[in-house]
Amino acid sequence: AIGWADVADALREHLQLCCISLALLLMAAVCPHVPLLNSVGRLPAALIAVAFPLVGVSAALDALVDIADGKINIHVLMALAAFASIFMGNSLEGGLLLAMFNLAHIAEEYFTSKSMYDVRELKENHPEFALLLETSGDESAHFSNLNYAKVPVHDLEVGSHILVRAGEAVPVDGEVYQGSSTITIEHLTGETKPVERTVGDAIPGGARNLEGMMIVKVTKSWEDSTLNRIVQLTEEGQLNKPKLQRWLDEFGEHYSKVVVALSLAVALLGPFLFNWPFFGNSVCRGSIYRGLGLMVAASPCALAVAPLAYATAISSLASKGILLKGGHVLDALSSCQSIAFDKTGTLTTGKLMCKAIEPIHGHLDASNGVDPSCCTPNCESEALAVAAAMEKGTTHPIGRAVLKHSVGRDLPVVAVESFESLPGRGVVATLSGIKARDNENEFAKASIGSVEYISSLYRSYGESEQIKEAVKCSAFGPEFVQAALSVDKK
Repeated sequence: AIGWADVADALREHLQLCCISLALLLMAAVCPHVPLLNSVGRLPAALIAVAFPLVGVSAALDALVDIADGKINIHVLMALAAFASIFMGNSLEGGLLLAMFNLAHIAEEYFTSKSMYDVRELKENHPEFALLLETSGDESAHFSNLNYAKVPVHDLEVGSHILVRAGEAVPVDGEVYQGSSTITIEHLTGETKPVERTVGDAIPGGARNLEGMMIVKVTKSWEDSTLNRIVQLTEEGQLNKPKLQRWLDEFGEHYSKVVVALSLAVALLGPFLFNWPFFGNSVCRGSIYRGLGLMVAASPCALAVAPLAYATAISSLASKGILLKGGHVLDALSSCQSIAFDKTGTLTTGKLMCKAIEPIHGHLDASNGVDPSCCTPNCESEALAVAAAMEKGTTHPIGRAVLKHSVGRDLPVVAVESFESLPGRGVVATLSGIKARDNENEFAKASIGSVEYISSLYRSYGESEQIKEAVKCSAFGPEFVQAALSVDKK
């Protein structure tokens, strides 16, 4: 029995065999109308004999399992009707019915599986292991004592400390115990804009650490972590059947029972009510034949392939880059009056792009007797060249946007040395080949990062506040993400 069940599963899910069966049945249907093929007397019967088992074995075993379980549904009715057609001498129609039904089932499974991609991506991108810091007694985790062991994320306990290095994902929910960094929580909000996290801040599982190193205290186990709950809810949503499928399941079960009961009634009661013979003769069709005819005519082939409409819709959307978590989403959309779209990654690309470069204090002209605080004669080119040199090899979204903006432009050559990354704040470097304005024996220093960080480099409170106020008065408004660059106090 197990062996036959395996054969049925293989035949049911094999698209090529189903297509071969359908092609053979269509050839058998064409044979009587083609003189060359019609001359071979037994060819249609041979084609049907080969094609019918390819789609009939799985249907028969599925029907037997359902009947043994006390279920009479559309699948049972389809199988009974198909095999009844053999006894009526119309095996071609029964074979085509099963082939069409099986092809619809395979197509539905194939197209719906495409919508599972987002769940697979979540699982594949999530780390399976974590770096658990080893502490003894009352000793607390510290950067000076980084003894850690690689353990599965499922074994992490609440209150333990883990190490998260640059470029790694936070395995479970926690809070920053030591260190600071910039992270992205794109998997939660769709926003690629980086978020700064320092000691005491909460971090959801799955967040990507862009730079720096952190010690994170675990606040939730893997079962209760944000990412695991997202995966569970998504999988549960994909198991929800669309409204049409639920209606068909409920209606099909009642409909199938009625049809089977009527067919049996015609076959058994026909001789008593209408004086039909049980078995047909040259004068009259038998009641058994009439009962089988009723079953074949009432087989719900259209209802059986109706869910294919959802499958084709899901496939069409997937080809356009839109992933659905099941056909029930289409049901929900059909009743919507208003739609609120997520912006990033839906209406926008989700990638930062450099809009413009402008001097914080405006373009100042040295000919007016004012010491220029911008890099005349072409401050934008020099600023972009320095920023691009400092951001080479970065994983930060803002840094990548700066690098992309510099591609193909005629910029001065800038070399960087003594590079230092300050997680959550910015980058500091020495520019080799560019002399400092105040001391020609030293190279110029440059810093790029958040406006708060750059303004904090100035010792004078007035200068720091002046920079912040100047940034607020930017010609491009406050809605843009702003990064500041300081080159030798310029």
